Amino acid sequence: MQSRTKIAGILMAALAMTSAATPVRAATTRNTPQSTLTASADQIRKVVDGGGYAGIELGQDRVILWWKGKVPGPVRAAIRRAEKIAPVEVRPAAYSESELSAASDRLWAASGAEKGGRVHAVQMPFDGSGLTAAVQEKDTDLVRQALPDVGVPVQVVAQEPLQLTSRCDDDIPWYGGVAIANDTFGGAAGCGGSPVLGYNCTGGFPVYIGPTRYLLTAGHCGAPGDVFTDGTGQVIGVAERENVAHDLLLIRITGLVGTGKGNGRMWDGTPGVNDYTKPVVGWGFTYKNQSLCMSGATSGASCGRTVDYKYSEVCGKDIYGNQECYSNLVSAKQRVDSSRHGDSGGPVFELTGGDAQVRAMGTVTGSITKDWIITKDQWLLFQEFATAVRDFPGLEPALDLGPDPV
Repeated sequence: MQSRTKIAGILMAALAMTSAATPVRAATTRNTPQSTLTASADQIRKVVDGGGYAGIELGQDRVILWWKGKVPGPVRAAIRRAEKIAPVEVRPAAYSESELSAASDRLWAASGAEKGGRVHAVQMPFDGSGLTAAVQEKDTDLVRQALPDVGVPVQVVAQEPLQLTSRCDDDIPWYGGVAIANDTFGGAAGCGGSPVLGYNCTGGFPVYIGPTRYLLTAGHCGAPGDVFTDGTGQVIGVAERENVAHDLLLIRITGLVGTGKGNGRMWDGTPGVNDYTKPVVGWGFTYKNQSLCMSGATSGASCGRTVDYKYSEVCGKDIYGNQECYSNLVSAKQRVDSSRHGDSGGPVFELTGGDAQVRAMGTVTGSITKDWIITKDQWLLFQEFATAVRDFPGLEPALDLGPDPV
């Protein structure tokens, strides 16, 4: 195992040679700090349970709640609490999230790739306006002509299918962003540029369920019973629980990881160049226009991704080559390079505490691309941490309760 003391030495050398050692910082694009807006939005999101809820958007200086119909009393009370933190504007939505989800199910049953159709993804906006069906460019006209009536407006767009994206020598208690290899396949060499450190995915956030510690990652990286190792072949643990539909997998950590629920940290920096860690201090929900970051074993850590849509359905292939379709993913448009092979399962996070700390927001599934004549647009697709909390009762992130152990 490469010690963290040695990693610090590598970091100091890298600082003298490259500007890549500059810590990741979030872009400032709004008048009110994002942390203030998300704290306000969280007051509302915690009480939302179906009904007329369509979505929440972060404006320049306010929280925008999209709601269909009359806002019920408990939500109005939550809005009053939220307005003590930041202004809240309620806008009328044409359809609720639950209505769009039901319509998406009907569309998928009639035209989804999993059912033999040409639609390979269904996108839902945060404002409740309708659905978007993604197809390959050659199929756009045919799908438009044969599109079923699902009770809500459906836009057809040409979009390439989801590309699933598959540090290097960590140790117990294992931090978020660690390079991981599925022992069934062995890892492809190259983590951090090393010819011997192998991996095929990235570990997400370390979590607990009761007294048991797990590493959360993408479901398509393996299956229950698979053994996972780090880049040197040291065993991390065995995959124990999976939600295939939500692309989530829990690896149960092997060995003693200490008492309490601390040591929750995440790898930052560029793999093999300037690896260092940041403390995890909590988790949060995601909202439209929220600026987020990711940390992958291939790409390293970078920010500049803005949440824009939800995907009720999208398909890809797991590490075994099986066709799988996932639901409830969130997309974030990128002003930086997309995630790459080996980033799958990596942490999606929000910077806080003056950019010195992180909040867990999700795990990487992959990326999608839309090619235009001159340029192309790219999106990161990820599963929300809030979904993992719902799927695995009792799950909570490991938080940093002290200095980074050496």
